[in-house]
This record gives sequence, C-alpha cells and structure tokens, in this order.
Amino acid sequence: MKLDRYGKGIAKGMAVTIKHLVRRPVTVQYPEERLNTSRRIRGNDFIWLQEQCSGCETCAKSCPQGVIDMETSGTGVVQAPCSSTCPSHINIPLYVRLIAEGKPAEAVAVIREKIPFPSVCGRVCFHPCETKCQRTQIDSPISIRVLKRFAAEHDTGLWRSRVKIAPATGKSVAIVGGGPAGLTAAYYLARLGHTVTVFEALPEAGGMMRVGIPDYRLPKDILRKEIAEIEAVGVQIKTNTYIESLDELFNQGFHAIFLAIGAHEGMKLGIEGENLPGVIDSASFLKESALGNPMKVGRRVAVIGGGNVAIDAARVSLRLGAQEVTMLYRRTRAEMPANPEEITAALEEGVKIEFLIAPIKITGKDNELLLECVRMKLGEPDESGRRRPEQIKGSEFTTAYDTIIAAIGQRPRVPAGFGVKTGRGGNILADETTLLTDRPGVWAGGDGQTGPASVIEAIAAGRQAAISIDKYLGGKGEIDEILVDHPIPEHPLSFTNKANHRVHPEELPVQERIKSFAEVEQSLTLKQATHEASRCLKCDMAYSVEKLEIDLGYCIFCGLCVEACPRDALFFSTQYEKAQYARKGLIVNKEHLSYSKESSEPMSAFCRPYLDKELPIQTLLLKKDKLKK
Repeated sequence: MKLDRYGKGIAKGMAVTIKHLVRRPVTVQYPEERLNTSRRIRGNDFIWLQEQCSGCETCAKSCPQGVIDMETSGTGVVQAPCSSTCPSHINIPLYVRLIAEGKPAEAVAVIREKIPFPSVCGRVCFHPCETKCQRTQIDSPISIRVLKRFAAEHDTGLWRSRVKIAPATGKSVAIVGGGPAGLTAAYYLARLGHTVTVFEALPEAGGMMRVGIPDYRLPKDILRKEIAEIEAVGVQIKTNTYIESLDELFNQGFHAIFLAIGAHEGMKLGIEGENLPGVIDSASFLKESALGNPMKVGRRVAVIGGGNVAIDAARVSLRLGAQEVTMLYRRTRAEMPANPEEITAALEEGVKIEFLIAPIKITGKDNELLLECVRMKLGEPDESGRRRPEQIKGSEFTTAYDTIIAAIGQRPRVPAGFGVKTGRGGNILADETTLLTDRPGVWAGGDGQTGPASVIEAIAAGRQAAISIDKYLGGKGEIDEILVDHPIPEHPLSFTNKANHRVHPEELPVQERIKSFAEVEQSLTLKQATHEASRCLKCDMAYSVEKLEIDLGYCIFCGLCVEACPRDALFFSTQYEKAQYARKGLIVNKEHLSYSKESSEPMSAFCRPYLDKELPIQTLLLKKDKLKK
C-alpha cells in the first residue's frame, strides 16, 4: 500500500468519526440499514404461565427495581430446587425455616428423616443444593451445609420418640463394607425388621469417612457418635473382617447381600520409579495417618493431582511436619475437581499449587527423590468435557523432594470370589435404579459401584439399596418417615430484595491449624444461624396468586426475574419493542400476562437455553417503510 493512500485512509476515517460525533444517534442493523428511534423505552413483553407458578414471589424478591407486585392466598408445599438437587432429597427449606424460628432440635429431626449422618454431612458434604439456591439471584446462596451442622450440634434427641422399628421379619442381610453407603442401608434395613450384619475390613467402621477424611474436617468422635446411633437400632458391625467369597455368606444363611466396598485402592502414576521408597498413593497415606500410623514425610513433599483427596494429602503433610508442600496439576485451577473452599483453605495454609505440569519419571539419589516433570498446554476437550492437557516439547525440568504422594484417583478392590461383573475402573456393575448386580440376591452401591464420589451420594445409594432389598425380601420398601410435624405457614411470607450476604463460620488461625489436626471450621452461634436461615426465600411454599402486576414504567428488563423463577413460569415474549410511548405508570396485570401453552405465540428462550431448538431465532425487528432514505 502506498503512503499517500495510507494517509488518505486515516484522514477519511477521522472525518467520518468527527461527522458522527455531532449527528443524532441512530439504530443500525447490519449492513447499513438505519432507523431513527423514538424516545420510547425499548424492551420485551412478559409472559406468565399461571399453571406453573407457585406464588413463591422469587421473581419479586430478585427484582432490583421492585416493580413486581404479587399478592397470594392459601398455602401448599412443593419441592424446592435445593431439595430436588440433594441426592437424598432432604427437605432443606423446612429445616432451614425451623432454624430461623429457633428450633434446631426440630430441624435435625427433619434432616434425619432422610439421612442417618447429619453431623457428618454438616461438615463434609459438597452441598450441590447450594448451586440451585435461588438466593444467588439476589446475593449469595444460603449456607445450607453449615446450617445442617448447626442443627446437628443442637440435637436434643427429639426425633427418637417417633423412630419406629418393625417386628422381626426372620430375614437376614449381609452388608460388605462399613462406609456411608453400607451403614445407611444397614440402618434402614434394621428398622424394617431385618437382621443386619456389617462386615468391615478396617479396624473401625466408617469407611472413607473414617480413613479418608482427616480430623481437621471430620473429628472422629463425631463420626463414632453417629455410628453408635446406627448400632442402637440393632445393626451388628464386625470389624477386621475381610470378605472374599459371597458364597460363604449365603452358606451362613444370609438372604441378601449389599456390596458397599468403597474405592480404597490408590491408582498408580504409570511412570518409571513410582515404586521407589518415599512414593505413596494418597489413599494409603491418608489411611495410615488416620489410623495413627503416619509416615515421615520430610521437609519437601509433592502431591500429584487436583481433587479433594489431593488437597487433603497436602494439608495432612503440613500437619506431619513438612515445610514445603507443592501440588502438581496437569490442568489449570478452573478444571480442578476439588471443592473451591478446600483449594482456598490449602492455599491459606501455605500449600503451593503449580498448574499445567505432569510427572514423567522418578529417580532416587542421595536419600531424596528427583521428580522429572513436563509442562503442559490445554488442547481440545476430552470425554469429561475438560480440555485435554498436551505436553510442551522441550519443557522438561527436575525437582527434588523427600516424599511424593500420588493422588490421581482411586478404585475398588473386588475379590474374584464375589462372582459379580465389573466395568471400567474395576467398578461393580449394577442397575442404575435398583442397584441389583448380575448375581441374584446381590446389590452394589457407593464408590465401589460408581467410582469415587461423595458422602451424600453414597448415603443416597444406601437408601436405594435398603428399598430394593426390602422389596426383594417381601417388604414394601417404605423407608421414608416423619420424625417431627411439618408446619405450613398460613400467611403469605414476607421478603426483602435487599442484598444480605451469607454468614461465614469462624476458622482457626492458619498458624494454629497446621500444628495439629484440630477442626478448622468452627460452629455458628445461635444469632448467626438464625440470621443465615432467615435469608431463605422459601421456594417450597406454594400459593394461589390473586394479584400479579408489573410496573413497566420502572422495569429495566434486566431479566433477573426470568432467571430467578424456580419453576420456569415467567418469560419474555418474542416481541422486542413495546409500541407504547408513555411507559411511566404503565402497569400490566396478571390477566394481561397470562399465557396458555396451547397458544400459537412462541415463548422466548431468554435465560432458557434448552428452548433454543424449539423457538425461532430472535432479531431486532425493523420496518422497511420507516427506514431513513
């Protein structure tokens, strides 16, 4: 390009810029269709699906302008998004509401209607329910897990008065594995009248709750107390008993068997030198530490992996005296499977995390381990949906450590004598619904069937196993119970749409944490708990909507109400512009908003991506006859 043409281009561009600075703004639709706009406010029409609306007022609560006015009458109960997301379907809104009313004993009774481990889950649950909490549309989700712990800590045993144990059925069940899945199944089967025996290979019951979760997260006396409640209903637990043959159990007279063996075997790195002294898998490392047989880790420790187990291995190493603990993860922090709060806690304690690094070789020299690694870059997504790490050639480097802990995964150890089919990773194959294996009279659930998961997911598997086994033994499979009255408020609930951020429990100072295995997270006070519980939007309450008005004069069409609606009852229509000049004071009532599914008018996919395939593509609508010539 010649210099004179280049200069002319700059001059022309500057002239166009200056010209537009002094002109009235116009709406432009690609490529160059121009339209003079009026002074009207542009936005969308609303659509309200009355048959899907529960009158929960979440839309009004989430509106930053306060333009939605709803009046309701009558009360009912529906399942809230948090409860439907919980693997065990705990009635979360009810127990949170009871805490807000100063009734923690009643709250823990509601929790125990679904799980026998309220104290454990109040500490270690990964709380998927909080991801669906509608309070996030206003500020931040309710601290559901922490409130569960608060309720459990104020348990008066009120729930015991309504616990029922059925008459003996004469049927016996063997449960192989005393972790959360096995103990949960044992608890419900014993209450249904069956004779239940749990066989646990470890010297103490609890499974990964006992040997996989360190004391600073789950004190062992808390776990023992909840296991004692399970034994109290008649469950017999035999520890130090490793089962290798199911035929032997059937020969002993057991009518059904539930395999809840967990996933206790650490996976190998698959690199040269991984069998050298000082290299250990995370499952073995955490188990030995939990059982009082900790290894000497030295001054420098490397933990390979990015999950919760890797985080625990790193934090335990600090407490065993390591001065430098480094986690090596082959992806970035965005892909780390560990819970964000656990990552934050590790960083606060001084754990270093190096991303996009993978080990390739370990050698021993002068009483230390030389770990050779290579730097990585992220490529295309793999089967898990995460971008696949790829090696960068020529980026190899070596670092010296005293201990190397492999935390890249765990798998179950299934004895050949079980005679059941296994699949990928050695997991026991079982029906996804009933948990029945290919062997008659044998069920499987928990980590041994799904692979490493969470405590609450294992508890849910134990509940399902109890239902399926009871039906097999001639029962109805009914394990649900009501341990406390479920009051329904008679008057529509009050609310506030003002930001009111969640309460965070106190934690031990960092310098105190790493000196012992004392519990890091502290309890909420009564004042903190009631304040936090009062933030709940009570999405489980359903009302008859008598009045619904939206003041379009002040609505900014931000769409927060549409996003917040837990039941997909509120939408924007496909019409982009409202032909109304005097918007101020324009109030649209529910009769105008009402919409029938049988109507031919399509709904908007705004904030509802799953509707995209069914709805037409929306564009800015312009009339050709109004275009400026």
